[in-house]
Amino acid sequence: MTIRYDMITEINDVEFNRMFDDCIDNMNAGSYPWEITPVATGTNEEKKAYIKTCFQEFLNDANGVVFVCSEDGYALTISSGFLNGTHFEGHMVLIGRNQAGSKSFMYHDDYHTAREAFWDEVNFLTWDFQTLGPGTAFYDHVKTVFDDVVANSPEWIENARFARNKEGSLAGTAVAGTANNTVVPESLVGTGNNTITVATTVTDYQMGNSSLKLTKYEQTEIISEEGE
Repeated sequence: MTIRYDMITEINDVEFNRMFDDCIDNMNAGSYPWEITPVATGTNEEKKAYIKTCFQEFLNDANGVVFVCSEDGYALTISSGFLNGTHFEGHMVLIGRNQAGSKSFMYHDDYHTAREAFWDEVNFLTWDFQTLGPGTAFYDHVKTVFDDVVANSPEWIENARFARNKEGSLAGTAVAGTANNTVVPESLVGTGNNTITVATTVTDYQMGNSSLKLTKYEQTEIISEEGE
């Protein structure tokens, strides 16, 4: 089994469609904020087209990047975000199933080792990943791995830190920073002229000389007189 990451410059439709299909049930169950998109009430095919357009926009942007994780040439995940110098800000990821029909590869050391090697290859020194908060697939995955790293300092992270000349162990307690609430510039208008305000809650966790930022969206609906 060989897992690797690669930057891409164009989207493979067959691979993208398969990974999207592997995610759509979770996305419809709340792991993606369809309510703030133009396809909130659309079909799954319309949602697929919209998400593909979003990934394409990252490819089109001068600071956008898209990369694929694959196992023996079989695409497993596709991720996108913005690059600011050596800092990567992750915005979207589709996590498909492997050829055995499982997503358990995300917890294998080979997967983590390949990802860490990729970070070094493309010179991503720091990174943030935005999620929709507890109970959604990607947040729960990231937090589970994070907690394991803090508690157990697994070999893959020790090897990565050694390669980066980072001294000291990461084992210890994750300390949460203060949540920072900011309102997204756009507000949305729902049914009956109700105003929907979307805010982000950002929490920073520190462990040793590494950090993790978890971002979730919160939606508040304000009922106007016209909507009563």
